[in-house]
Amino acid sequence: MACLLFAAGAASGADSDLVNERFTTSGEDMEAHWAIDCSATVAALTEPGAQGAGQRRAELADALRKCGFIYQPPGADTVDHCPDYNRVLQALEKDDTSALDKSLEQAAACATTLH
Repeated sequence: MACLLFAAGAASGADSDLVNERFTTSGEDMEAHWAIDCSATVAALTEPGAQGAGQRRAELADALRKCGFIYQPPGADTVDHCPDYNRVLQALEKDDTSALDKSLEQAAACATTLH
């Protein structure tokens, strides 16, 4: 057994330091991988009924969670990001319509590319 572990470790060689590295992937690539569109998700929240309970709301919350992970990754330095996907998600989950409306107004004021 020890020989097998040694052989596996030796085979990895110089690549062993890559185990804990985060691969550099663009936000667009990650959106494509998860089949989400972060800009469209934020825009969809302004549609009538999108903020109400139901499957659509759950889908939007899931997409916002992924957008936050992509553009505001956990453990990263806290920086202002426009739009603030995490803040939009928090307002949606708390059903805080005034905070959600404010977050959506701020998102609309972001640069043309919402990332």
